[in-house]
Amino acid sequence: MAGPYASAPVKASDRAAAASGFVLPHLAGAAAALRQVLAAHAVRGCAHIIEIGGAGLPISGFLTHRPETVTVIDPKIPEFSASTLNGAPCRLRHRAAKLQEVEIAPAGPYALILLGLSLKPFGRRGATPPELLALAAGADVLVIDYALDLERAQGQIGALTGTRPAPPSIDLALTINDEALRAAGFDRRRFLVFGPA
Repeated sequence: MAGPYASAPVKASDRAAAASGFVLPHLAGAAAALRQVLAAHAVRGCAHIIEIGGAGLPISGFLTHRPETVTVIDPKIPEFSASTLNGAPCRLRHRAAKLQEVEIAPAGPYALILLGLSLKPFGRRGATPPELLALAAGADVLVIDYALDLERAQGQIGALTGTRPAPPSIDLALTINDEALRAAGFDRRRFLVFGPA
């Protein structure tokens, strides 16, 4: 899926969208991309964007503004890089790696996006390592989406929201009436934005 509303099929000429990799079955329905559309709107004022997760539906295919850098980190996403996004210069990178394997040093003020929160430990590194919590604390905009019935996410959300000094500017309860999401138990969700909205 490509474009800000993910309504058209991926075109071979759209390198950023083609680099998204496979779409997980429970994210294949058009309604599942609503989270990316909301996140793209929330970060529209940010020059630097980091997404943890994103294989199949990376935020780079939904952004409508012209950020300077976009980095998507997910072990299931194909490696990809480009020097433009939306017709403007942009350092765009999709990194096929676990969060714990990548050193992240954002340039300037940044947004951090965690859609479908479900991080896993890696070796001796926990699922929410101190580096991730520092990223969450330092982000000008923090966007988190998670399934209410996913136990792993319930165990991580407190540590992440605890890094923020103020309550979320957006706190949405979502029910996405998509058969595949419902069958996976991921249709009831919470969508949070901390910082400018």
